[in-house]
Amino acid sequence: MRIPLKATLASAAIVALAAPAAAQFGGPPPPPNTGIPLYTHMWGADGQGNFTGVVDPPKGTFCYLMNFSGLQDVTMAHVHVGGAGTNGAVAIPLETPDRGTAGGCVPIAADLAAAMLANPGGYYVNVHTRAQPGGAIRGQLAK
Repeated sequence: MRIPLKATLASAAIVALAAPAAAQFGGPPPPPNTGIPLYTHMWGADGQGNFTGVVDPPKGTFCYLMNFSGLQDVTMAHVHVGGAGTNGAVAIPLETPDRGTAGGCVPIAADLAAAMLANPGGYYVNVHTRAQPGGAIRGQLAK
């Protein structure tokens, strides 16, 4: 089967135009994330929510997304050191949630990243409110 010269030239023109379009609109997806996800469901007397964090030791980051409902006057949120039923010091300060959601990336030290990945249940996420300054909802991290 012979392909006419016009068809060959038209195909070449489409390929030539596709390359700049791919560059302009993003091209192929980035390589897989090197991070390891940690999750929790948070709950308390007045609300509940979900949290996903990604510890990425090579990049030295902890990226997260949280959402929740039922809380009023949220004042702050943190990842704390402490097992189930134990209160502990702040390990990672998080962005103060606005309208039930927060997310971002924060730098994390290599030793903290290693400790969290070795024992995620030794850390919990806590969202604080004006009425419950010690924490309104809480959840232990898990892989």
